[in-house]
Amino acid sequence: MLLVRALLSYVKENKKRILLSVVGVAIGVFSLTLMMGITGAMKREVLRALGNLGALVLVVVPGDIKNLGGRTLQVSFYPTLTVSDAEAIRDKCPSVSLVSPYKKVNPSVHYGGKYISASVFGLTPEYEKIAGYKVLCGRFLNKDDVEGIKQVAVIGYEVAKELYGEACPVGKTVYLFYAPYKIVGVMERRGTDISGENLDTRVYIPLTSALRRISNVDYLDGIYLLPLPSKVEEAEKEVESLLLQRHGTKDFTVSRYEDIVNTRKQAMEIFSRLSIIVSVIAFGVGALGILAVMTLSVYERLVEIGVRRAFGATRWDIFKQFLFESAFLSVSGALFGVLFAVLFVFLISRFAGWPFYLPVKGALISFSLSVLIGLLSGVYPALRATSFEPKEVLKDI
Repeated sequence: MLLVRALLSYVKENKKRILLSVVGVAIGVFSLTLMMGITGAMKREVLRALGNLGALVLVVVPGDIKNLGGRTLQVSFYPTLTVSDAEAIRDKCPSVSLVSPYKKVNPSVHYGGKYISASVFGLTPEYEKIAGYKVLCGRFLNKDDVEGIKQVAVIGYEVAKELYGEACPVGKTVYLFYAPYKIVGVMERRGTDISGENLDTRVYIPLTSALRRISNVDYLDGIYLLPLPSKVEEAEKEVESLLLQRHGTKDFTVSRYEDIVNTRKQAMEIFSRLSIIVSVIAFGVGALGILAVMTLSVYERLVEIGVRRAFGATRWDIFKQFLFESAFLSVSGALFGVLFAVLFVFLISRFAGWPFYLPVKGALISFSLSVLIGLLSGVYPALRATSFEPKEVLKDI
């Protein structure tokens, strides 16, 4: 109780000084906790955008992929990747679990005189499992749709809303160019993926329909591959070896899907590094603030120290008092920092449309660091306070 009374008395007399030192620690805790919270939310968003299995997916692209200025671009294209290549991968690569070739086409998408901007993909049924997406209503494409070259479509959530004004227009017709495609399903709402594309404005049709009815070509834009668990590297090597044997030259690129659409991932890494630097600087400022405040406190309270020593207080009692006060400053700053960081993470997540992530680990780490910094910063002032003898302090009173 004596320590608490002494602390409250000092705080009451030096509010501004105490506030500045608390704010210094709070900024360090706030920065580190906020960084971990936002990074965690971004990682969840990336995993959500990639799908349940998306982080493992490989993509075969017919051409070269280069990273230019932080963006991954396809710098060349070769019309040599075919459906037979996809079938060969499925039959001869034991490390590959699922294969889904795709062809992107660009027909006008409209209904009832209303045209919308939508991405149209020709796919096989395996894509649903590879991407981890689910239908909101109806069904996804099936084997009969592909083999029968049927004019059926599965549309995105926003396509359904914009063209039909309802979430589940299953059974209605969407027109690609002037060809009618019967809607058999609507995909669940997904938002944007990590490349920034809105997944809710997509239209999925059978691969054969995209190749023969719309584009009238026999080459693909790529092949999605899902390796067996823990077999990603083996699958990549098997696919490269097989295609090299079939094509006779390396006119393709095998890469992880998350590496091809990596803009947000790189931004997240840069943000993490910058935030750590800011946190370290802020913690340093907070430590210096506590050290300065407590050292100044020692010299301002020499009479108090002398009186307490004269009435029986030991050096250990004085040491505990100043160490307790420095620990109080750091803990107070840590609590404020954590509280505001969690609040900011929540607000940023809501504004950005990310899943909320409670940075428990970040809060614990930053809180522990702040307490450690407070204790270390208080050691010198506490030792300095115990070095004065009562007779030297009180002789001039």
